[in-house]
Amino acid sequence: MLGHRAMNVNDYWNIFRRRIWAFVIPIVVVPMAAILVASILPKSYTATTTVLVGQGRIQQTVAPPVNPDEMSQRLATIQQQILSRPNMESIIDRYGLFAKDRATVPIEDLEDDLTKQIVIAPIDSLQGTNYKGLPGFSVTVTANGAELAQKICADLTNMFIQQNVTQRRGGADATSQFLDQQLADAKASLDAQDARLAQFKERYVGQMPEETQTNLTMLQSLSTQLSAATADLNRAQQDRAFTQTLLDQQIAAMQTTTDNATDIDTLQKELADAEARLADLQSKYTDDHPDVKKAKHDVQVLKDEINAANQNAQANSVPKTPAVQTLTSPQIQQLRAQVHQYDETIKEKTIEQKRLQDQIQTYQARVNMSPVVEQEYKEITRDSQNASDFYNKLLTEKSQSSVVTGLVNDEGSDEFQVLDPPEVPQRPSFPKRSIFAAGGLAGGLALGVGLVVFLEMNDKSLRCEQDVEVLLRIPMLTHMPLIDMGPGKSFQRGSSVPKGNEINLRA
Repeated sequence: MLGHRAMNVNDYWNIFRRRIWAFVIPIVVVPMAAILVASILPKSYTATTTVLVGQGRIQQTVAPPVNPDEMSQRLATIQQQILSRPNMESIIDRYGLFAKDRATVPIEDLEDDLTKQIVIAPIDSLQGTNYKGLPGFSVTVTANGAELAQKICADLTNMFIQQNVTQRRGGADATSQFLDQQLADAKASLDAQDARLAQFKERYVGQMPEETQTNLTMLQSLSTQLSAATADLNRAQQDRAFTQTLLDQQIAAMQTTTDNATDIDTLQKELADAEARLADLQSKYTDDHPDVKKAKHDVQVLKDEINAANQNAQANSVPKTPAVQTLTSPQIQQLRAQVHQYDETIKEKTIEQKRLQDQIQTYQARVNMSPVVEQEYKEITRDSQNASDFYNKLLTEKSQSSVVTGLVNDEGSDEFQVLDPPEVPQRPSFPKRSIFAAGGLAGGLALGVGLVVFLEMNDKSLRCEQDVEVLLRIPMLTHMPLIDMGPGKSFQRGSSVPKGNEINLRA
């Protein structure tokens, strides 16, 4: 009766001797049954391949490396595409999988079953390295045939490689087209900025910020010239006033000496000279020119003087005095010529003064507008420089994109390298007899121990003095005499009672 008292090694040994067949039979039978089951179950074979993820042969030195996050995302996308229902259905049709279940099981369930038989797992980086990307991945396929598993694994690996090449080429082409459009837009923007800058320079010619110092220098020089021209004009005006005074005095003196007689000959000679000068001016200028108008005025004045002199001579009958006319006429003529010369000088200096004043106003306006022009010029040049920098950046990216596109087209599938091609498995991956045998042995051992424990727990036999004392809870006063078991056999104290001679006591 197991569990009613403390057991020692001798007790356990006796139990083992009594229940040896209950313990041994499960240990033998269960592993054999497990091996038999392993032999009966349908066999599954597993093919595995390893694919390394690299950067290609030339891309590492020419083009920037692929971002690990981008590579992981791309692999996840490719995995979803490969394990999609159309691909799974294509594989099922190609290799005739689940032929017995096609008529009764929906195709979606069969596709899910095939997906469960495919395992795509990433390869972890080596500990202690700084590489944070994805070094590679493995493709594992389980099927009910060795060659079938190998073929499906090879097909899936080729799908990975082809899909990666397709995505890389598609991404490179899309990037190239996008950069082409961006480059065209940036070129149009740059041309617009250049045209705007050209219009600005044309509108503010002479007022650009780099011309400010030149404008200041010109303004200072024009101010000096204006001061000199003003001084010359004032001096000419003073000289003209003085000469005009002398002329008036000479004319008055001549009129007083000759008793208001006029030298008609002299006046006629002066008239001829004035008419000749008028003809000369008319050949050079129009009638609206100030010099032509003044010459006409002088001719008319001389004509009036001649007419007045003739009338005066006829009225007074005063004889001419050639000596006085000869003495005074050249002086008056000279003074008049000086007055005319001063008038020309005054006219020239006035025009020059006006010209200098206009130029000074122009340059002064340029200097005053310089801050406003400079601010607008900085905005335009900044926008133009930004447009130029953006265009150059896109041009560089376009060149890099062209290099990457060429590398993708030339390298093909060099980015994915099959390290371990799938081979035809020689042994099934399920069921494995060794695992089934080990499991059967462990199960048989557990079953044997459990059976022995169960039998001992339900056995109420008393086999020794300790069993009696524990059951009755009183000390033992005597013991049974030696039982004659036959020739050469006897029941000794502490030994087990042979089967059929036990003492059964019920509490």
